[in-house]
Amino acid sequence: MKKIGAVALTALLAGSAWTPFAVKANEDVIQMDKEEVKDASEYVRATGVITNIEDRDNDLMVTVENEQDLITIFRIQDKTLLFNSGTTNEMKSTDLKKEMKVEAYYDKNKPMILIYPAQITPELFIVMDETKPGSVKVGKFDADFLSLDKELKLNIGKETTILNQQGEKVSKAELKGKELVVFYSITTRSLPPQTPPTKIIALDPLTDEGTGEGVEETSETPEIPESVSDIIESDHYMKDGVKMIPLRKVAEELGYYVLSQSKINGALLTKGNVSLTITRGEKMYGYNKSLQQFAIAPELIGGNKTYVSEDILELLLSND
Repeated sequence: MKKIGAVALTALLAGSAWTPFAVKANEDVIQMDKEEVKDASEYVRATGVITNIEDRDNDLMVTVENEQDLITIFRIQDKTLLFNSGTTNEMKSTDLKKEMKVEAYYDKNKPMILIYPAQITPELFIVMDETKPGSVKVGKFDADFLSLDKELKLNIGKETTILNQQGEKVSKAELKGKELVVFYSITTRSLPPQTPPTKIIALDPLTDEGTGEGVEETSETPEIPESVSDIIESDHYMKDGVKMIPLRKVAEELGYYVLSQSKINGALLTKGNVSLTITRGEKMYGYNKSLQQFAIAPELIGGNKTYVSEDILELLLSND
């Protein structure tokens, strides 16, 4: 059994990208503003290598291990979109094999069961073709087809295949306002990189199915101790409408041991059999052997104090 380190617990969704080949071109550089981009995509991306495949209840359970040895099981269903990054062709679940490099994309608002390995049903599953170069970008784009995260500009031409999620041909105009799956093989060296995409798929809007809405709550939200409320009242700030609270002060008040982790630029919280691994600048954090997500990534303020979004409180309180 592989050792799961502190970094591994927070690294699944960061993944490691297989970047496209860049080509030299005299493209104009697009000026980049520094405004923070919100909701650049409704999907979380995970990468890794298939280590096991198992049939279960008419679904395919695909075990994927990333570079940090973190394991995730992806449930591939009939509705899961499967594609090859190089050929851009649709694939069947029976085409999946061990040792394939893959990228999985799933609804970022989808609840995750607190088990390890995590089991996730992705909306999109890409096999990275190692014989034919090709990359994939999933995200939202503006009216000029610049991705909202400012990482890729699309130069859509006559040779670009444009489809909807059902595989029907659509016009370029019908891409506006949609989350796009972009297949491409070359980029310019400009900032941002530009590409003539090979294929674009316009995804349907995500539905509320599986988001947990309408599910009756079985437990009450724990009451916040007055001492913790006092700490937060006197020491917090707001970011994008989210209250950021001092991690160490709050955690220690609730009985957690807090250990700084300089190697991962974060902290380890422990209490009994519970552990949380938090990395500054990363929304994902480890909770025992599962992954959770902050509303806002933790930040270092004043050079020595870490602040996290207030949504962690419910998790910390549930272990009292």
